[in-house]
Amino acid sequence: MNLQNPYYKIALSGVVLCLLLQVVLFFAVDPYLASVVSPFYPIWIIFFVVGWRKEHPRR
Repeated sequence: MNLQNPYYKIALSGVVLCLLLQVVLFFAVDPYLASVVSPFYPIWIIFFVVGWRKEHPRR
């Protein structure tokens, strides 16, 4: 896994930011409001897969 790939950077930073935002919202505001962030996780998985396909294309 080459971390110089911009898709990997976007995916990993997005997951970390979503996780931190979810924890802050859970404890500071409302546990139910933290569930608003959870639909964004599939987007970061898609970015990771796109980066993987760019790095390892089919032959």
